[in-house]
Amino acid sequence: MFVLSSPAEAGSVKNGNVTDLTVYGQVNRTFMVYDDGEEIGYRNMDGDAGSTRFGLKASGKINESVSVGARLEAELQSNDPATISQSTESDSASGFTERLAFIYINHKQFGILTMGQASAVSDGMSDGLDLGYVAGAFDGVETGRRSVNAVLFREDNAGAALSSRKIGNFFGTFDRGRQDQINYVSPNINGFKLEAGLYDAGDWGAGVHYDNKIGAFKVRGRAFYESLTNSSTSEGAWQVGGSVKHDSGISLTGVYGQSLAVEGAEDDARWAATVGYTANLNALGPTGIGVNVSGSQDRTVVGSEAIAVGLGFNQQIKGAGTNIYGNVAFWDVDLPSSQTQLDQVVTMLVGMQVKF
Repeated sequence: MFVLSSPAEAGSVKNGNVTDLTVYGQVNRTFMVYDDGEEIGYRNMDGDAGSTRFGLKASGKINESVSVGARLEAELQSNDPATISQSTESDSASGFTERLAFIYINHKQFGILTMGQASAVSDGMSDGLDLGYVAGAFDGVETGRRSVNAVLFREDNAGAALSSRKIGNFFGTFDRGRQDQINYVSPNINGFKLEAGLYDAGDWGAGVHYDNKIGAFKVRGRAFYESLTNSSTSEGAWQVGGSVKHDSGISLTGVYGQSLAVEGAEDDARWAATVGYTANLNALGPTGIGVNVSGSQDRTVVGSEAIAVGLGFNQQIKGAGTNIYGNVAFWDVDLPSSQTQLDQVVTMLVGMQVKF
């Protein structure tokens, strides 16, 4: 779904079975410099929205209308950005983590039914939204939040101590990851697809996808609602987003969502927008540049307001299955007057992803 997540090329393997087997993967590494107002430092990390991973895809035909398949995918992250901060330079994680393990039946007229661990209905609804190529620099529309998720804010006072609050506490969308589920996606009807998923513990989700070309404009829309009956703080969340890209290369993307808090808790709102430009500026492949703004209200702390502004680029090297990307982002959080305020954090990041 996310522009950096899909393999550019994959190798087909024949094992004597009539089922086709495809091997694919990617390695994604980043170098990040941070300035938290008191200290300037750097970290070497894996990617996150496009993490280092490999997978197997199997598919077979029953007839001209019906096919079946399966997919296995695992990731291997050295220095996961979800754990790397000013106080943690490296992680001790080792081994593979399961990402995908599902089977499916695909009928050309009736759609796709999936069983197993697969993307939740909300997964990719924002990070796969932007039609501009710069999305690869911003983890979709999140100002690159996933790549600096655990970086800590410092207290904005004379002591300037590291707080326990991190960038990921205040920034991000309502996209979830993968869930064990039964999932259905309808066939394309005039650009629309409907999706529904039944997860563990009684949770469920429903969404709408829209993709079309209208004159000189590519148009994409995404919307979903997810019910979280087993959550102690939220009954669910909804989110809507859209992206428009003109043939000239200019694109505009926006997303907005809210949680539905349980009684006694507070709804939180999250939003993001990107203005981008995509063009073939060289012989390597498309180049994306753009500006992204994202933020939240009442997330983690009631009365808080957060805003981030980022500048980014993403360059494809088409012949080598590679993306080179980077961004600089400014992260600000205002807390209620009863709480200790936080200093601004600035992050600068460059990364490269090689797909196979």
